[in-house]
Amino acid sequence: MSVPVFKSIDYDAVGAAEALVPILQKRSAKTESARSISEETILDLRESGLTRIGQPKYLGGHELPFDQSVEAISRIARGCASTAWVCGVFNDHAITIGMFNSKAAEDIWGDNPNALVSAGFTPSGEVERTDGGWQLSGTWGWSSGCDHADWLMVVVMLPEHSSDLVSPSFCLVPKIDVKIDDNWQVMGLAGTGSKNIVIENAYVPDHRTFSCKETNDGSARRIENKVSPLFCLPRTGVIPFMLAAPSVGVAESCLKTHIDFLRMQKGTGGVSLSNHSTMQMHVAEASAEIDCAKMLMKRDCQDAMTAMYNKKELTIEQRARCRRDMAYMVMLCRRAVNRLFTAAGGKGIFLENEMQRNFRDINAISAHLALNWDVAGTTYGKISLGIESDGLLV
Repeated sequence: MSVPVFKSIDYDAVGAAEALVPILQKRSAKTESARSISEETILDLRESGLTRIGQPKYLGGHELPFDQSVEAISRIARGCASTAWVCGVFNDHAITIGMFNSKAAEDIWGDNPNALVSAGFTPSGEVERTDGGWQLSGTWGWSSGCDHADWLMVVVMLPEHSSDLVSPSFCLVPKIDVKIDDNWQVMGLAGTGSKNIVIENAYVPDHRTFSCKETNDGSARRIENKVSPLFCLPRTGVIPFMLAAPSVGVAESCLKTHIDFLRMQKGTGGVSLSNHSTMQMHVAEASAEIDCAKMLMKRDCQDAMTAMYNKKELTIEQRARCRRDMAYMVMLCRRAVNRLFTAAGGKGIFLENEMQRNFRDINAISAHLALNWDVAGTTYGKISLGIESDGLLV
């Protein structure tokens, strides 16, 4: 089935991403050792517009069709996986905030269109009801890019509307109310600076809270209110493609490095390694896996945007397919990188060889719960077979 392609006519995010690749490649080792993206790189991302691709247009963003955004994030990863990951999560959060009420979005970007939002999504913390909002305290982990964030978005358990039941909800907190606990000592995606964030008795007004459930099943309400199609996407079922996208760029970078190595490296007897059929097969398999991953991402993201433009909700089966595919594409890219890294032999383990960073980064990406194949695969299988599944997963 042919899918309409919706292109932004006033901003080329993919071109902007490609222009940064050689710059980010030169900084990648330093980014990793610093365990955080540099201020210089953040400035480059801001000036290029790449931190605003998911931001509402009326508040200074580009509000790009989702398939263009994930393609741009994947291109950034050709230069630096950590930078792509952080840029991806900033835009993931921008899209999510676009699903909130407009007052919350205006709090963030009304006076500062360049504001960045980091997050802690594992439900945690303690809340106490107060006049017009909540007093919030707690610690959240995995807050990628928090060193550079102006706001933090954390998930807590709040009562549902007119009910004693509680469910996960987003809360927006300004950086001034947040402390960073630097616990980020890891082997992959080290430059993301995904540290703990600590909040002590911060006030969160009601308009800065939003039910996680409503970001998935509230599509009909948002469409009725004439909200932009981008912000009608089901969050859990589609938006984590922002996290999956860097896997493609990492695998493409690894493949290019390996091909360049094979073309100039001589084996025993002075014969080029590229003449060995096993090496040729490794390249063929890896490139096919990467192409399949790219096609899955492109198809699902374009299908989702087409549905939103046509004011149609994605069914739970369609959302489960997206979750299946984002996890599977990461698995395909991990297979490609791991195969190439093994084929590179002793040359691959030198720190000066970009392949060792590709190897560590791709395995770190695949460790994220949203991209876990066991979870995504069984969820899709259950839904396909008519077995009840946890709706929060899709």
